[in-house]
Formats: sequence, structure tokens, C-alpha cells
Amino acid sequence: KFISKKNLLNGILPASIGNLTTTLWNLNLSFNEIEGTIPLALPNLTKLLSLDLSFNKIKASIPPNMGSMEKLQELTLSGNALERSIPNSLYQLVHMGNLYLDNNALSGPISTSINNLTNLQKLYLNSNSFSSALPPALCELKDLIWLYLEDNSFTVLLPLDVGNLVAVDKMDISVNQLSGELPVSLSELQSLEYLNLSKNSVNGNIHGNIDVMVNIKIIDLSYNNLCGGIPKSLENLQQPQVLDLSFNRLERAIASGGNFTNLSIDSFVGNYALCGAPKFHVPVCSDGVKKHNIVNMIK
Repeated sequence: KFISKKNLLNGILPASIGNLTTTLWNLNLSFNEIEGTIPLALPNLTKLLSLDLSFNKIKASIPPNMGSMEKLQELTLSGNALERSIPNSLYQLVHMGNLYLDNNALSGPISTSINNLTNLQKLYLNSNSFSSALPPALCELKDLIWLYLEDNSFTVLLPLDVGNLVAVDKMDISVNQLSGELPVSLSELQSLEYLNLSKNSVNGNIHGNIDVMVNIKIIDLSYNNLCGGIPKSLENLQQPQVLDLSFNRLERAIASGGNFTNLSIDSFVGNYALCGAPKFHVPVCSDGVKKHNIVNMIK
């Protein structure tokens, strides 16, 4: 084990770092002033279980031979200036449990080979320049607990089988270019506590079956293009702390019962065709709107 954290180490990592004792299992050089690139010799440390080079000034690409570190369980490269795509060999690290590549300048798509990382529990790719659609292979990671993909350029919404992520409890894909409708299988994420899809171009209706997500505490769907009515079934969400539907194209009545009694105008502002209770600062619903909502309730 070798830790030299917050010691203001500077300069570059020498190629000789790959000659360190082969019994080294933890290398932590985070929060220093290390510059240059990650040496190609670093993956020679094949016994490493954990590597942390986060919050330095390391640039260029992740070495293409990272797959040599076959025992690696945690890789933390956050907060550098890494660029280009994730090397294919990294997807061969089948023991990887936590992968932190956030706050860099990485780009390209997420490979379909990500389903090789069957032990992955925490995936942080946020604040990069990743693009393209999210691969369906991502939804095969059934041990995944935290998924942070916000602040990228991903397109197309979640794969239809996102409901396979049975263990996930935090999912943030906000501030991307996601389009398309919310998949029905989203409601199958029974462990989910935090969902943030804000600041995208998600369209279509909000499905009425979201209320079966028994553990959900925070839902942020603000700044999208969602339309239609707000399902009355959302009143039945058991423990919501935040429900943000602001700045969409939602219409008709805002429900007034259940957990909606604790919500304020902030949850609905920017939807100019809504009506409901005065506390929401929207017009009172006409009889026609009320009848429409009653019909929907019966359906």
C-alpha cells in the first residue's frame, strides 16, 4: 500500500513507477500537482486492487493497456484533463466495482462491452464530453447502485430495458441531449431513491405507473418537453421529498391530494397550461378540465 495524498507532489509520473514492488495493492496519489501523462508502464502493477490519481493535472488519454491490471477493483481518475475515449481494454477489468472518471474531457460513446463489468456498483462518468446513445448493454449491470452520467452530450433516452437495473438507487443523467419518451420499465426500479433527468429534451407523457417506485425520494424532470397531464397516481408516491416538473409543456389539472399537499409552485412553474389550487399560482380549472381528469382517473 502506498499513499501520498495532498502532499503537493508535482512533476510527472516516471516510467519507472511500473517497477514498484509487485505486492503493491493500493496506490493513492490523489490531490497533488502531478502533470503529464499516465505512463504506459503503470499497468505493469498487476497486483493493484485500487488506483487513485484523482484531482491532479494529468492529461492525454487513459493508457490502452489498462486491461493488464486484471485485479483492479477501484479506479479513480476524477478531476484531471484526460481526453479521448475510454480504452477498450478497460472494459476487460471484470473485478471492477467502482469506476470514477468524472470531471475530465473524455469523449466518444460508452462501449457495448461495458456489460463485461459485471461487478460494477458505482459508475461516475459525469462532467465529460461523452456522446451518442446510451448502450442497452449498460442495463445488464445488475449490481449497479450509483449511475452518474450528467453534464455530457448523450443523445436518445434510456434504453427500454432500463428496468433491469434492479439495484440502482441513484441515477443522474441530467444536462445532456436526451430525447425520446420515458421508458415504461423505469417504474420497475424499485430500489431507486434519486432520479434526475432534468435539462434534456425528453418528450411524451409521464407514465402513471411511476407511483409504484416505493423508495423514490427525489424526482427531477424539469426543463424538458414533457406534455399531457400530470398523472393523479403521483399523489400516491410514498416518500417524495422533491418532485420537480417545472419548465415542461404539461397541461390540465394539478392533483391536490396525497403528497401533492406538500408541494409548492416551484414544482410546476413554467408549465403554462396547468390549472389547479391557488397555492400553485395557476388558473382555477374549468369544469371541462375537471371532467377530463375524472375520465382519466376512471381509466
